Amino acid sequence: MTTTSHSTHSTLTTATGIALFDRWTALWNGDLSDPEAFLAPGFRIRFGNDPERGAVTDEVHGPAGIVQLVSAFREDWPGLRYAVDGTPLVDTTLGQVACCWYVTLADGFQKSGIDLLEVVDGRISTVWSVTGLRRFAD
Repeated sequence: MTTTSHSTHSTLTTATGIALFDRWTALWNGDLSDPEAFLAPGFRIRFGNDPERGAVTDEVHGPAGIVQLVSAFREDWPGLRYAVDGTPLVDTTLGQVACCWYVTLADGFQKSGIDLLEVVDGRISTVWSVTGLRRFAD
């Protein structure tokens, strides 16, 4: 019988995981400064519910790639404001951080999503993101 064990992905702490999620949110809010500080060189993003976006994002590699994607997205949708919805849940053993978030469009419309960050060596290596068509109910 073979057993699989998960590495600790360096020493991810709850505080570090929450800080990484906050920095990830700041990136989507237009803070494009120093992405190499919190994104791994081989960074990838995967959108779980948008086949059209998925085809585009499969080509996104590294910090520069996500900065380019976010910049273009913010140009197409000016006035967006992302916010964390609750406290990120950090699994220090698996090296993962998950949290709900919501975005408010310029016209006041809101919708929600959930992101799962995989953290390796203290930086985000992969993000799995699912976006809904409306704001999650309270």
